[in-house]
Amino acid sequence: MTQEADIGPAQLDAGLLGMRLMLLMRAIREGGLPLFEAEVGYKEIHRHLLLLLGLSGGMTSQDIVGFAGYEKAQVSRAIKPLERDGLIVREKLRAKLTLSPAGRVLFEKIRAIVRARDGQLVSGLGRDELERFGLLTDQLAQKAARIYNHERCLSVEAGIIGAAPGGAGTPSWPVGPEGKKIEPPPDLIAPKLVGLVAYLKRSAMLSCQRMHGLSNFQGQVLALIGLYAPLPMAQLIKAMGRDKSQIGRTVSALEESGLIERFRPTRRRDIVLQPTEAGAVVYKALHREASVRDASLWSEASAEDRAFYQAIVSRLMVRARALSGESSAAA
Repeated sequence: MTQEADIGPAQLDAGLLGMRLMLLMRAIREGGLPLFEAEVGYKEIHRHLLLLLGLSGGMTSQDIVGFAGYEKAQVSRAIKPLERDGLIVREKLRAKLTLSPAGRVLFEKIRAIVRARDGQLVSGLGRDELERFGLLTDQLAQKAARIYNHERCLSVEAGIIGAAPGGAGTPSWPVGPEGKKIEPPPDLIAPKLVGLVAYLKRSAMLSCQRMHGLSNFQGQVLALIGLYAPLPMAQLIKAMGRDKSQIGRTVSALEESGLIERFRPTRRRDIVLQPTEAGAVVYKALHREASVRDASLWSEASAEDRAFYQAIVSRLMVRARALSGESSAAA
């Protein structure tokens, strides 16, 4: 790769579903963020909880943990301001959370935005394609939860994290009063993808910490530098889509750990990054471990289903990037 090359999300696709879905969800979030902040407010996790409760008719906090892939502490913290503002209610501590009248008003506003955004996202896809994609997403989320729970057990045994009773649960929509599972309509893509992406990300985080002592973000930065070395710092910042100071701190930490080095190839101010010999070893291990997780994720799917799913993700990525660009231009 030359230093002048431009890295965009399309080039970051190394064929691994986890990376592709994380990039897709980032593009979806970026495209809808200005509208959500202007019309709704609250943080993303708060909006997601209101959407889940409105679509399902009510969930316990443990249901939310299992379905959305959030950590229990995250959900507990997110519930507090929603209860304080009178948007959600429950009879007792571990009872089902439901929306108050004020919460339902805000839920309807959130659902309208999500429906409009996802309607644009899936433009050109047929109903049969959407239903098949949704079913496969549910199946992959179940598998991703099992992979995460296995990785969590390994991390507990290694002393990386503490034991938690009951594991993370499994992602599943609740059952309604007539015994029928309540699910969002097939044209709502984002709510179905959140849990799958969360479990894939959390598995990668635990594996990266257990195997290499790195945070997930440090692992992502090292992987990108290893993939495109020598990589200009400016291109890394653009590709990761994060704050410049956060990238700088992460690069410094990786440099101090002896995994990367930086230099200026010319008298220009451009800083270029590349792995050290030790960093190259870790980079190859990270890619190998990600490939193993990806293979495990697909182990119960047919080759036809895999090809279909990857093709739909590619189409959604193109649309999400276009919508994100339109949203940025409008802002």
